[in-house]
Amino acid sequence: MRIDSLLKALCLVKTRSLARKGCETGNVRINGAAVKPSREAAAGDIIEVRKPGHSLVVELLEMPGVQVSKKDAPRYYRVVRETKT
Repeated sequence: MRIDSLLKALCLVKTRSLARKGCETGNVRINGAAVKPSREAAAGDIIEVRKPGHSLVVELLEMPGVQVSKKDAPRYYRVVRETKT
């Protein structure tokens, strides 16, 4: 699944276009490397999402097939680190 679609499916960003913009500006990383929105993500990847005043690093445990509810989303990832500034 594309990283921009994955971030939206897991409710880590509000819209896919915001995920795309995050990728294009270097605020989304997979395994430490900046990625394009079309980059495919896989289980086991470490994903970092940086927003103004907030940074979230998660390990992808399982790939969702489709959009999941906000309540169910955390079962697909494990929070490695979360910082607020």
